Amino acid sequence: MKIVILAKNRERYRSGYYHEDWIRAFRKYGECYVYGEGYPDYDPRDTIEDVFAKSPFEKGQIDLIVVGTSWENEDEDNPESDPHPNIKLGHLDIPHIFLLNKEYKKLEAKLRYAVENRFDLVCTVHHDYEKWAQRTGLRFLRVPFAANPERFRDFGLPKRYDFGFTGGLYTRWIDIRYRVKKLLFVNPQIKTNLSLARPFKQNPIKPQFRKYRIYWAEWGAGVFRGRDLLGRRVVPFGPKYAKLLNMCKSFLCTPSAIGIIGTRFFECMATKALILCPRSGHYGDLLEDSYNCLMFEPDLSDFAEKLDAVAKGGEEIKHIVETAYKDFLKKHTYEHRVRTILRELKFV
Repeated sequence: MKIVILAKNRERYRSGYYHEDWIRAFRKYGECYVYGEGYPDYDPRDTIEDVFAKSPFEKGQIDLIVVGTSWENEDEDNPESDPHPNIKLGHLDIPHIFLLNKEYKKLEAKLRYAVENRFDLVCTVHHDYEKWAQRTGLRFLRVPFAANPERFRDFGLPKRYDFGFTGGLYTRWIDIRYRVKKLLFVNPQIKTNLSLARPFKQNPIKPQFRKYRIYWAEWGAGVFRGRDLLGRRVVPFGPKYAKLLNMCKSFLCTPSAIGIIGTRFFECMATKALILCPRSGHYGDLLEDSYNCLMFEPDLSDFAEKLDAVAKGGEEIKHIVETAYKDFLKKHTYEHRVRTILRELKFV
């Protein structure tokens, strides 16, 4: 296959690994030419014909065009989603697909972009795709996030922590992460990096939870805009983040804005960190309680009980972790996702 991918260059992006992982996965199935901001050939004046001319392929050789997850205009002050209006795809007879991203932001503009460009397939991680298909008349396919086994794997590291969390609380969109913090911490209002807080302050964990080894590093914690006194990032990224997951018996995973099942669920599967998550109707067939994850009630009434079970370990917990790991290898890598898309388009 010969594939043209429209995407911004996110090779040095410190989070959101999925942008590059999607591209890597498509490369497993064919020759790819990636065009967009941050790549040497990019020119904002180009049309799609200019893109074809810059690619190593003849136009008649191109089998598929992919609009990647990083292509969109993320500027919230700009009401439009299209970052490059000169590139029009609606007139092409080459199959072209849209990897919809961040459906909780500028959704109407994204759907309008999809209609204007007459995509053959729109892929989304969201469960409401059927409603959007009816509204737009386009073909939608739910394609969940995944993880890259070259980036996330079992490093065989000792389990130093019973429970972990990193990232943003996102109180603008959801409150479950903040409520977990409120349950565990003496003062949930303080942005917390536990490894930094413990030596210099009183223990921030409530007395009843101090028997557990907890790792908590949230965005905005630290002395200088998310960095500690030595200038190191408070929230780990890259290989450090993957290894941290592997060192945790369990990790907090929650549906993100508008019920999206994010990458962390699959990253935990890959690194053998037990998924500790709230019960939700958004998981579909991805997760099953006590099979490949451990669920707690959204009101947190049994959270302490579940955390205690994780800390004590046992055969049931080990079985859940191993089942999730096998599930990941069998069906939750980005190569699996690309194959699903290509199968839908009758390429495989």
